Amino acid sequence: MNRATPESDNELKITRERFDGIYIAYFSRLCRFARTYVLSEETAENIVQNVFMFLWEKHHILQIHASLSAYLYTLVKNKCIDYLRHQKADLEYRAEQALKLAALEKLDTGLIPGEDIEETVMAAINKLPSKCREIFVLNRVEGKKYREISEILGISVNTVENQMGIALRKLRKELEHLI
Repeated sequence: MNRATPESDNELKITRERFDGIYIAYFSRLCRFARTYVLSEETAENIVQNVFMFLWEKHHILQIHASLSAYLYTLVKNKCIDYLRHQKADLEYRAEQALKLAALEKLDTGLIPGEDIEETVMAAINKLPSKCREIFVLNRVEGKKYREISEILGISVNTVENQMGIALRKLRKELEHLI
């Protein structure tokens, strides 16, 4: 009897012996599968290892009604998606931080003696068209994402992106003496 075969047609019970057999049979295949998406051997192995840890930790309550192979590949696929989403968010955060750092490095407060920078920036923001200003404030002051702003204002994400582009261009021009 195969160590990974179900006891009945519709449910797989995982014992320690079966788990060992499943691990041996699927680990390298699942690693190859994960590696095609995450492109790193080490990351792929970590993802697959996490899937097997989940499988063992939950073996007493898991009810696998599909094929074991499909179940394992689905778990690995979902973990790869989670990993890639996290990587994307991390890259976006780093890019934004790099832009903020560059802006701070260019800012020369000595160029406007006696003038309050915050007042100057707020005056420039207040000169923006109302919808453009509202979108800018929601994003840059309140920290809302474009998708959240589009839902709040009932406009498309593309419109939010366009308005932010307009706001940033106008502010850059208005505040160029600060930079």
